[in-house]
Amino acid sequence: MASPMIAAQDSAALQVLRGTLPQSLLINAEPGLDEEAVVAALLETEPSEIVHLTPEEGKKHISIEQVRSALAKFVTYAQARRVVVIRPADSMTTEAQNALLKTLEEPNAGLHFILVRSGDEPLLPTIYSRCQILTLHRTSLKQDEAQLETLKLDAHTAQQVLFLATGRPALIRRLARQPKLLREYQSLVTDAKHIVSTPQTYETLRTLQTYASSRDNALRLLDVAATIVQFQLKRGGSDTSLARYVDTIGHAQAALKQNANVKLALLELVS
Repeated sequence: MASPMIAAQDSAALQVLRGTLPQSLLINAEPGLDEEAVVAALLETEPSEIVHLTPEEGKKHISIEQVRSALAKFVTYAQARRVVVIRPADSMTTEAQNALLKTLEEPNAGLHFILVRSGDEPLLPTIYSRCQILTLHRTSLKQDEAQLETLKLDAHTAQQVLFLATGRPALIRRLARQPKLLREYQSLVTDAKHIVSTPQTYETLRTLQTYASSRDNALRLLDVAATIVQFQLKRGGSDTSLARYVDTIGHAQAALKQNANVKLALLELVS
């Protein structure tokens, strides 16, 4: 398979991990990074029996029953390496984390865990203490431009994708290969530009209301809005009001990621 698209500063750490997979590894990766390819690269180093643990269809959390069921598959002896991949790890309930912790503290020979954390929900401190941690960083502009060249987009589309997904190679690929998703993001840009340019207007309030029913869409909107404001700050120099608005957007993002009411979090942008 192709090598993961990761920041240069993460390459050496990945090579070490591919050589010797730790018993428990926690990968921190914001959405849009290439953590899926990183996991695949770690798994391909030797034949393994693999269990992927994700939330059940229609649910947001990994339950204690799922964790117990996965661990029960590995109570017998096996010659091949066994790996449990938990993604996103921060979707485990507290009870599920405690059930996992018992195995992390007394691991079976040949059993490994790869936990992928992509949100801001904290894990139990005792889980952090049992895991080796790999934090993935955003890729460079040079890497992003090189990847876009391989995707064969027209210049205008490539520039749009780069603006929307700078430093996030997996998101760059999704936007390049999924025209519907790109159109959705283009619509987000239109709304985000309006919000940033006229934050305290009735029209902005109406626009925000259309995102109040979906936490994921609200987070996407805020991500694009933050990108627009940061671009304007870089282009136009220091602007106190814009700089403050970056903080406002960041506060709303943090609130949403911590399960705050979506409508109330978005209203921070017009307060």
